Amino acid sequence: MKIAVYAISKNEEQFVQRFCDSAQDADLILIADTGSTDDTVKLALECGAKVHDICISPWRFDKARDTALALIPRDFDVCISLDLDEILEPGWRKEIERVWQENTTRLRYKFDWGCGISFYYEKIHHRHGYHWHHPVHEYPRPDGRIQEIYAHTDMLLVSHHPDPTKSRGQYMPLLELAIKEDPHCPRNAFYHARELTFYSRWQEAITALNRYLAMPEATWQNERCYAMRLLGKCHEELGYIHDGLKWYRLACAEAPNTREPWCELATATYRLGMWPESYGAALSALNITDKQAVYTMDPSVWTEKPYDYASIAAWRLGLKEQAIEFCKKALEFNPTDTRLLTNLQQMEEVT
Repeated sequence: MKIAVYAISKNEEQFVQRFCDSAQDADLILIADTGSTDDTVKLALECGAKVHDICISPWRFDKARDTALALIPRDFDVCISLDLDEILEPGWRKEIERVWQENTTRLRYKFDWGCGISFYYEKIHHRHGYHWHHPVHEYPRPDGRIQEIYAHTDMLLVSHHPDPTKSRGQYMPLLELAIKEDPHCPRNAFYHARELTFYSRWQEAITALNRYLAMPEATWQNERCYAMRLLGKCHEELGYIHDGLKWYRLACAEAPNTREPWCELATATYRLGMWPESYGAALSALNITDKQAVYTMDPSVWTEKPYDYASIAAWRLGLKEQAIEFCKKALEFNPTDTRLLTNLQQMEEVT
């Protein structure tokens, strides 16, 4: 089995050594550089990578990755697409060799995005039969020559270590292009709507999120729930508090087995002093113990957050023993939090 790791790059010298070290068990490390002016190319060559200069104009990620993929010799079997700020955790090659069968075309594996978010990725694929799709948030798609056959593993991990100062400036025009090229794709519609919220363009985001939800193809409950949560936030930011509350309730109905919408509802009703509903929402969140590996997850719902809201609402409802117990649970996650410590002290003094 011949395995290639390939990536596109531009001015990422700080990541080169770590990236190449993680991929050293590959038969080929190929980097398609798109115009670096720092030492990215020099360092990559020193690390043993094959580096090609490519020019993509107008810029789009799918064309860049297709160009990089085409540079991999045709006798390779497996191709691993990464960015330079991602690394393959040790043991990755043995795991691919273990799970990849003769007819496998694609591998689903664990991806650690950072900040407590992890989900499954599918960017390990056969050398032949794939091309990249969409100008941004691109993914490899079969080109019609093959029948996709997946392998799956929880034992291969790719970790993401991004540069927090990196601009998102190129994303919006590419997302607008993606919608123009494929107007019926719910994936593009959602990413575009979410991007609008990053720029606090709340009214535009409301329109875009409603457009996404109206699409017949928008059927994934977790993503629909995420869109409803964002609609709740957009309405709150515009001062339409009760409209926001409506969307949080709809999000809970859409994906009742995920903690995120219940925590959003507990928070929103806490702000309004709606203690019975806030308490019920917090309890609903805590009753969910299955942490789903999807990109729509919010890691904060697995911290002290739901216990904190349950404690405050319970206290307001006169449920003093429950309030103290929930506060103690919250402190197990964050034992030095001054507010939680003060809350517990004051509650215990009263009782």
